[in-house]
Amino acid sequence: MSYLKMAFWVVLFIFLFVIFTLNVSQSVDFWYFYGTDDVFRGVPLFAVVFFSLTVGFLVGVFLMLMELFQYKRKLKKSEQEMAALRKEIDSHRNVAVKEFLNGEGEAEAGER
Repeated sequence: MSYLKMAFWVVLFIFLFVIFTLNVSQSVDFWYFYGTDDVFRGVPLFAVVFFSLTVGFLVGVFLMLMELFQYKRKLKKSEQEMAALRKEIDSHRNVAVKEFLNGEGEAEAGER
């Protein structure tokens, strides 16, 4: 199923890229700040759209990676806590056996 999804996205990307490159003759003025000085004149429309898609994709990947690292950090903390709790359980598991071997259990057995 994941291969089918990946193939779908690749085909869609190629299709959109071809459509955008067919519109090479269209150009736009690109203002990146307000005002008349901050302008690129005659930028091909497909370049603006492709740049916008690329920036959006990179922002999405960056946010996804931040979330992934956050989950990894939480997982590592949980694993450390689980290891400490297992160690505590193991130390309490053998208390009765140690008491019996030290002679404390013999007195209890003789009283019955």
